Amino acid sequence: MLRFRHIALLPVLIALSAAVPLSQVQAAKNLKFAEQNSETSWGSVHGTQPWIQKVEEASGGTLKFDLYANQSLAKGSQVWSATRKGITDLSWNAMAVYPGMNPLAEVITLPGLPFNDPMQASEALWEMYEKFPQFARPYADNKLLALFTSDVFNLVSTRPIRTLEDLKGKKIRTVAGPLVDALEALGAIPVVIPMPDVYLALQRGTIDGTLASWEPINGFRFYEVAKHVVTNAPFGFSFFGVAMNRKAYDRLPAEAQRAIDAHSGLEGSRWWAENFSYSSRAVLETLRRNGVEIETIELTPEERERWIERAGRPVWEVWARNAEEKGFTEAAAVLDFAQGNTR
Repeated sequence: MLRFRHIALLPVLIALSAAVPLSQVQAAKNLKFAEQNSETSWGSVHGTQPWIQKVEEASGGTLKFDLYANQSLAKGSQVWSATRKGITDLSWNAMAVYPGMNPLAEVITLPGLPFNDPMQASEALWEMYEKFPQFARPYADNKLLALFTSDVFNLVSTRPIRTLEDLKGKKIRTVAGPLVDALEALGAIPVVIPMPDVYLALQRGTIDGTLASWEPINGFRFYEVAKHVVTNAPFGFSFFGVAMNRKAYDRLPAEAQRAIDAHSGLEGSRWWAENFSYSSRAVLETLRRNGVEIETIELTPEERERWIERAGRPVWEVWARNAEEKGFTEAAAVLDFAQGNTR
């Protein structure tokens, strides 16, 4: 019966294929996309979901994505591995949850680098990925589609912090890498835990604050348990990667690959930085309009300079020395590039 049914439909299929592109006759390839952010978070609504829609539209009907948000397919700290193993086809990754995976990429987290917004920082980050073999090598397990940064870190705390003396002894959540050294230099106690665990830690008092851009302040609702935000502390950026399983990419038809490639690389990284990260500066106004109480604090110029003096160039030197001791001989060149000396 099935054989005859297919034979009867054959003339119809032939007619359809003559009238419309083959890609629209064939069923779309479904790909799983995993991220730790909730589907209602700022970054997912303004970054992940629009990117998925853009790629689907560009694919001419050859691609369809299933979004697995809120760690529903893999934990945030395991999603890179889940992508490599094919548990998910694509993923959004908070790269800082993989400490030691790529010490050279952690250059972007150094305090005091000459970037005013995440678009500038993300362009430099992708250019370093393309320029330095040691920078790219740790990411070879998956196909890296984009590499981009958060907006500049705010210091979010349960009690107001206005001076170094206020910061001393406070337990502050950070990403692994140079910001651990920066916080120690400033007299704080760095605590490295995944972003999804921060809310409870703030609520229970096991940490006193966290470094975070506006996106997670909104997405993880930190404003409910930590209402004081220093907006001009001299901290750098966190960074993220959008990755794809290599075999899953290789199996795609050429039209689908072109759609993904068109929204990846340098331009894709800048797009993610602008839409996922920079756009989140609007969060503060939105929260206040909704009646959320948040105190924004700006360090005085003199006080900010004190912070930079303690946690600026000395941290750069420690970072370069540690990376070189681990065999990353390109560390000094990467640092020069990040400072704009070789661009």
